[in-house]
Amino acid sequence: MTSAQFFHEQLERSQATMSKLHDFPITICGAGALGANLCETLARTGFAKLKVIDRDRIEERNLSTQPYFRTDIGAQKAKIVANNLYRALATKVDGRTEELTINNVGKLLADSKLVIDVFDNSKSRQIVKEFCQ
Repeated sequence: MTSAQFFHEQLERSQATMSKLHDFPITICGAGALGANLCETLARTGFAKLKVIDRDRIEERNLSTQPYFRTDIGAQKAKIVANNLYRALATKVDGRTEELTINNVGKLLADSKLVIDVFDNSKSRQIVKEFCQ
C-alpha cells in the first residue's frame, strides 16, 4: 500500500495490520453476484493480493444481480472485475478466465492462504473442496 492510498479501515487498524491485509493472498472462485461483490469489498478493505477465477461472460440477465453494466455484456467476468478494481483503487486483481479443472486446480489455488468458493456449478465446487481439504 502506498502512502497516497488511504482506507477507512486505517482509522481503526494499525499500519502493521493493514500491511498483513495487503499481503494476504485470497482467491475468489466465481465472479457472479457473490464473487464480484466480495472481491470489491475485500479490495476496499485493503486486501491487495486477490485472484478471481471465472470462465463465464457477462450476459444481460446478470445485470439485475451482479455489479456489471450494459457495456460489459459479452466480456469475461473475471477481467471486468479486475479492470474495475484497478480503475477504482489501483488494486491489481489477477483475473483468471480459464475453467478450473482437476488438471489446473493446483496451479490456480496453490499460492492462496484463503480460497472462497462461490462457483455456481457443483463440478467446480467439488474440485475446490477436494483440493482445499
